[in-house]
Amino acid sequence: MDWRSRVRQLRYPKEFRIAPSALTADTRTQLREIADLLGRQHKGQDGPSPRLVSDLGTGLWRLRLKMIQPDTGRPLEEMKRAYRHFESVWDALSEEGVKIYDHTGEIFDLGRSLQVMSFQPTVGLTRDMIIETIKPTIYFKDNLVQTGEVIVGTPEGLPSEQ
Repeated sequence: MDWRSRVRQLRYPKEFRIAPSALTADTRTQLREIADLLGRQHKGQDGPSPRLVSDLGTGLWRLRLKMIQPDTGRPLEEMKRAYRHFESVWDALSEEGVKIYDHTGEIFDLGRSLQVMSFQPTVGLTRDMIIETIKPTIYFKDNLVQTGEVIVGTPEGLPSEQ
């Protein structure tokens, strides 16, 4: 919040003043990019372009990763207010048929339609598992618009199924 906005808040009683945002500059930039994507017009098409759905879905997915606690999946304390708005956008996309899949923690099989960026020997694994999702898999109305990109952890000391 710039100084003009803070001064404008002084016109209102304390209980009605809006507190400065707890969002980081990086998060604000991502939200602006998402808003720009939503604001673009795609004339002559039935629905949004696959590129728009892919970019929007990936941006929201990355934003979600920054807003939640990895171990619990709950929003970080400083993100609770913003997370409500994020959830409403996520739900709106879901209602329109956008499905975003994060593959981290899933068992990896060679038959899956994923782009494997690398295989990485990892301590404690007994079989190939996806240890990191670089980009999520995104479907729009059951049509694939983005193939997920992942890093696969392989059991240390055993040959991987490459």
